Amino acid sequence: MLDIWPEQLPVCINGFGHRSREAIDNVVAALKLNHRVSVICLQNTSTPAWEIFAPLMEHPFPELTHLSIELFPPIQNVIPRSFLGGSAPCLQDLSLIGMLFPALPELLLSATDLVRLRYDDVPCSGYISPQAMVTSLSLLTRLESLSLTFQLPRDLPDTAIRIPPPHTRTLLPALTYLCLRGVHGHVEDLVSQIDAPLLKGVEITLFHQEVLEVSQLAKFVRRVDSLSLIDRAEVTFYDDSISVKLSQELLEIDPKTLKIKLDCYESDLRLSHLVQFCASCLPTLSPFECLHILVQLYSTEYTWRFVVDNPAPQWLELLLLFNTVKDLRLDEIVAPHVAPVLGRLPAEQVSEVLPVLEIVFILDLEAFGPVREAISEFADARQLSGRPVSIYKWEQTM
Repeated sequence: MLDIWPEQLPVCINGFGHRSREAIDNVVAALKLNHRVSVICLQNTSTPAWEIFAPLMEHPFPELTHLSIELFPPIQNVIPRSFLGGSAPCLQDLSLIGMLFPALPELLLSATDLVRLRYDDVPCSGYISPQAMVTSLSLLTRLESLSLTFQLPRDLPDTAIRIPPPHTRTLLPALTYLCLRGVHGHVEDLVSQIDAPLLKGVEITLFHQEVLEVSQLAKFVRRVDSLSLIDRAEVTFYDDSISVKLSQELLEIDPKTLKIKLDCYESDLRLSHLVQFCASCLPTLSPFECLHILVQLYSTEYTWRFVVDNPAPQWLELLLLFNTVKDLRLDEIVAPHVAPVLGRLPAEQVSEVLPVLEIVFILDLEAFGPVREAISEFADARQLSGRPVSIYKWEQTM
């Protein structure tokens, strides 16, 4: 039926799954009109279907403006340099998920009109060096959204050998959203080489490693003018990770948010991992006035492990890092850990831990007698020290 349409009409290819022979044949017929194709969207594409489509996409697509390909499951076959004929001059939106395309930086050198770039769920063998990515990004002056995420490698690389921070950095003048996922050395090397002054949203996921040093990430965030007003830290423990969300207080819809996720499947390492991250990152960021600590564990086994594997000394280490916090909020799982730490502080430490704290909110405060007693002891001690705090039940809203 494609033959009945005028030559001047662009062709848009939009499909999902491609499980039937008829669906595959339709896409094949459309891809053969590569000189007319303006949009390609192939979602949840199976490996057998992609093996048929891939050779047809090694030709130039001179009118292509939007390309989105999601392979499920991700494939280990490398996409060749000849993909799209090696050039995409009209491309504005590029999304590649579950693909191995090491030559992506070369293709980007021709896609100078690109506005959105997403290269996600990349098998670890598709690693692209930060230097190569930054070189290709330097020409993308219209780029507004960038997502670059890798799968967890079986063997985490040795990060002892690292490139020194650059003397000059690449400016991404239009970038407002950045998403990165990988080992912390890769993330550090990438952000040390770029400036993005208009960023409003940043999501970073770091794989667990014994040594977690993120000074370049902290400096990168500090260079972003729009993130300079963040004053709230929200720490959430999950079954397999910790999320640290830094944002601006009292914004109902928050356009300025930094969210860092620390992947850690071993529950006894999570709190120590968080302390290590905060010790490295927080001193170079804006002072935080609000600290919220929550737990969202979906397994009773993880809930039990959370209780056993997070001893009081580690909680104290964490609290000592937030010395500018005035507003502390604890949910019903965290409170039984933190309240006793505060209630048992020796007299000489009462005014050193959270020294400017003014108010504590605890979720379901009335339901936990030991929590009420411990936090009351802390409040009494702070009253005697001349730095009183008020205790309230936290009425959490969704």
